[in-house]
Amino acid sequence: MGSGEGSIPLKIRLFVYLSHALSTWGDRMWSFGVGLFMVIISPESLRVTAVYGLSMGTAVLLFGALVGEWIDRTPRLKAARMSLIVQNTSVVVCALIVYTVITWKTEIQAAWPNEGLLILSYVAIILVAILAMLGSIGTNIAVQKDWIVEICGDDKNLLASMTATLRRIDLCNKLVAPIATGQIMYFASVGVGAFFIAGWNLVSVFIEYILLWKVYSLVPALKNKKLWNGEPAEQEMETLKSNQGDDLDVEGHDPITSSNSIGDAEKLNEDASVATDEETKLKNETEQKKEKKKDPFWIKMFSGFIILYRGWKTYIKYDEAFAGLGLAALYMTVLGFDNITVGFAYTQGINESIMGVAMAAGAITGIVGTFLYPFIGKRIGLERTGLFGFFFEVMFLCLCVASIWAPGSPFDPFLKQSADTITVCNLPSDNGTGLTNGNLTSVPYNVTNSDVFNKTIGNTSLSVAGLQQTMTGLNTTGDQSSCAEQEADRGKHSLISVWLLLAGIIGARCGLWMADLTITQLFLEHVKETERGIVNGVQTSLNKLMDMLKFIMVIAAPDPHVFGILILVSFFFIILGWISYAKYSYGVRGHLFHFDKIRKCECSDTRNNNQVEEVIGD
Repeated sequence: MGSGEGSIPLKIRLFVYLSHALSTWGDRMWSFGVGLFMVIISPESLRVTAVYGLSMGTAVLLFGALVGEWIDRTPRLKAARMSLIVQNTSVVVCALIVYTVITWKTEIQAAWPNEGLLILSYVAIILVAILAMLGSIGTNIAVQKDWIVEICGDDKNLLASMTATLRRIDLCNKLVAPIATGQIMYFASVGVGAFFIAGWNLVSVFIEYILLWKVYSLVPALKNKKLWNGEPAEQEMETLKSNQGDDLDVEGHDPITSSNSIGDAEKLNEDASVATDEETKLKNETEQKKEKKKDPFWIKMFSGFIILYRGWKTYIKYDEAFAGLGLAALYMTVLGFDNITVGFAYTQGINESIMGVAMAAGAITGIVGTFLYPFIGKRIGLERTGLFGFFFEVMFLCLCVASIWAPGSPFDPFLKQSADTITVCNLPSDNGTGLTNGNLTSVPYNVTNSDVFNKTIGNTSLSVAGLQQTMTGLNTTGDQSSCAEQEADRGKHSLISVWLLLAGIIGARCGLWMADLTITQLFLEHVKETERGIVNGVQTSLNKLMDMLKFIMVIAAPDPHVFGILILVSFFFIILGWISYAKYSYGVRGHLFHFDKIRKCECSDTRNNNQVEEVIGD
């Protein structure tokens, strides 16, 4: 075993770390910005954002295994190069399409009948974003799952150190990138933010490739061929056969007689047996790889669903299955910093700058949870740590439930024609605002400040002041008073509701990570080595399916005034997850809390009191 990070040159590690930092910074900027882009190009509801999220989840289930297989088949440098190019160029193209839609949305709407070109633009954004995500998956698999192992070789200490450093870099970028991107989008503009993300990825792809090429040149192990199609394995089998044949030649010369040593004969027999076992093992591996290679394309595409179907019996036989179901339930929620919640908070008046800070605060809270997890686990045990993790999460998410009825909440499930909208009556068709689709235009009520309103209403120069000037030219006094009253109501809008929502989500990240890490360790400790792959594959598929169910739920109820229903459903699923984990804990430990010890303490106290009374009486 090696001696740690000193076993390879420092510059190789620095090249790997710097390349990873550039890649994850671009990923984190894009994942933050895309949530805002989706709600800006479609401010009337969260449906486009939900379709985007659902498409991402479906693409992972359908094409994730195919990307991994392609990485295995392709030479290392070529795989990394192609993944980088697809990832970065797709982000560039997608950001430019988003900027075009934001800037010229009105013209795009009017270009084709029934807004056909606008819908086509949405489809193009989602498809290109899927390519970017698959490229990101390919880069992660190629570098973090393959290159790092070859770089470290047999040095497990070095492998642990490098993977931990890569994780720290990712968490730091997750903390800082949303803040930086939010400030750019807020103090400059959303268009500038899109251009900045596009420019970063365009420049970054060249730097990342140069760094990876240097690593490839400095590490000879990366040039070795991969054991994929069975040919290297067959060569190894021929080597074993030849070695075994040499041993038989030695036996042909009657080594027992010549050496008069029974021990030598037994050793030769053992060597032959080992060689046979190695040959059988290699044959089995080769046959498995050939079978995998012969699988039809559609089986490979639906591998995520097939794993879930085939592996369910293996998965459910473990007691930890109920803990895993509890973990999967945590994915069926809008109470997290995904595109849905970011978009909803934006429509409620939270600008890009504050949103970035809130996401960073959530990351910090999650990191605190990762530190509390081992500290608490050593004192109360692993199973109870999970119970407390769920408890902390549910406790903070009660703030999110309270936000539904707090001042400023848009919740109104029976709303048909919203009274909480800004009505622009009889706008002239040539006023330069772009609001020409009819005589009545409605915009979400809770877009309160003038900056957000500017960016949401028409992607043009219409401001609150301009809207008020337009209102002065209305022909009807009643319409004037109605618009003025709505403008006054909008100015009085409270942000208490959305602040409660964000506070609950930020606080819940601590308990969420405690529960997540607990369940992950339970699977690592109790699942058989030969079944880890299938069990973890089932767990991943369950998590992704619950995540997709969340987006389907949002597609069915995309309006901000029914977002409270989504909060309640999400809270219900998290409670179900807690109950499922509690069932596992009860089955393993026989109890949830030490009520028996409490009763013993109470009985002991009662006996002591009685003895004291008897002594006093005597």
